[in-house]
Amino acid sequence: MRMFLALVHHPCVDRGGNVITTALTNVDVHDIGRSARTYGAERLFIVTPVTLQQTMVAEMVHHWTEGEGLTRNDRRAEALSRVTALPSVAAVCEAIAEHVGAAPLVVATSARMDAPDVTWSGFRERLRHHQGPVLILFGTGWGMASELVEGADVCLPAIVRDPSLGSSDGYNHLSVRAAAAITLDRLLGA
Repeated sequence: MRMFLALVHHPCVDRGGNVITTALTNVDVHDIGRSARTYGAERLFIVTPVTLQQTMVAEMVHHWTEGEGLTRNDRRAEALSRVTALPSVAAVCEAIAEHVGAAPLVVATSARMDAPDVTWSGFRERLRHHQGPVLILFGTGWGMASELVEGADVCLPAIVRDPSLGSSDGYNHLSVRAAAAITLDRLLGA
């Protein structure tokens, strides 16, 4: 199994459910890039149709892989060398298919996932036997637009507190950095 991640900035939704493009956040790119590298993902794609944001990602990667950042922290360079910006999830799927020779299994994540397709343990077991590439999508803003979630091959459960440890007040608003790290650990951790 070959793992790929995508941090989706479009199409996402705002708190009112309107489809938007979210702003690029430097720390998301760095932290998810480091988590991706730690858990063996081949590439982290930043999905944004905004040319300026694509340029910002390229400049960030250049700074840490070839520029002054490389001399300061070669571990950061190792993680960020796997980061690429593309304009759409479709473009990401095409790039993976071209690189690997097969279309990826597309996996959606969401804090609002009401009816996931699988359990965490069930999908982890499925990954052990999956031979092709896997692309996990992480949304920004108030989550990915429904078209992406509904178009995915698999929808993972929301990350929530274990109810056996006491009642929850329903708060569920993790940063995408935290959600990505938890997801990777649940699926690929020791």
